[in-house]
Amino acid sequence: MKKPQLQSIQQALGDLTAPFKDKPAYRLALVENAWRSLLGEGATQKVRSFSLHQEVLHVHCSSDSLRHELSFQRTRLLEALNEALAGQIVLKDLALR
Repeated sequence: MKKPQLQSIQQALGDLTAPFKDKPAYRLALVENAWRSLLGEGATQKVRSFSLHQEVLHVHCSSDSLRHELSFQRTRLLEALNEALAGQIVLKDLALR
């Protein structure tokens, strides 16, 4: 009887998601999850939509006060997002609308 080849869960998930890594929806989902983990559910609920174009994250806020607050923390937020994404995606700029 052959011995089964065992692999770690991380390796199995990596093999499962590998074909999707270059897809725009997968990349956007990674960014949205990083946003949610950094800013929490309250701030995420005040965002109408996210879009990603040529390494620029466009965030459409439904709250003017949130957009104003985020504009003050723009560079720190961009650095934190890039750190949370751990090199999977590199964001060059953040556009708040």
